[in-house]
Amino acid sequence: MFLGSSIVLQLCSAFLPGWSGVLVSLAYVGTLLFFMFNREHEDIRIFMVGWFMNALAIWLNGGKMPIDLEQAKKLPYSLDAVINGTDFKHSVLTEVTRVPFFADIIYMPYPIPRVISLGDVFIMIGAFLLIQRIMNKPISLVHLREGKNYATKN
Repeated sequence: MFLGSSIVLQLCSAFLPGWSGVLVSLAYVGTLLFFMFNREHEDIRIFMVGWFMNALAIWLNGGKMPIDLEQAKKLPYSLDAVINGTDFKHSVLTEVTRVPFFADIIYMPYPIPRVISLGDVFIMIGAFLLIQRIMNKPISLVHLREGKNYATKN
């Protein structure tokens, strides 16, 4: 329920740009509630770290994720909406951006060219571990550090 509502709110933010900051923030709160109800899983806790990094960058920068224009110029699409401030999800990374190290600053050319954040990296790791758990071959970072292959099955 929380996750579905979050997705709908993010989609609505694209069509209601005047409300995008509020809608994206509400979507992040809904996602946090989903994570809190599922926090017993290690992969969800890793997702939460990425979520927190992204949420902090968005909330401290007016409801939009700052993006590094130098990295974004490598993307195969126009950045006019970001530059003129009408993009519903991104703003330009400047010297006044708060927590710039959590902004979209990492260019990722493959499989789909995009600029991602450190929080997105944690979310991808969490997604990988979630898929492993769903496939019934869970990988535990704690067990890997101890030299074991897989986590114990619940």
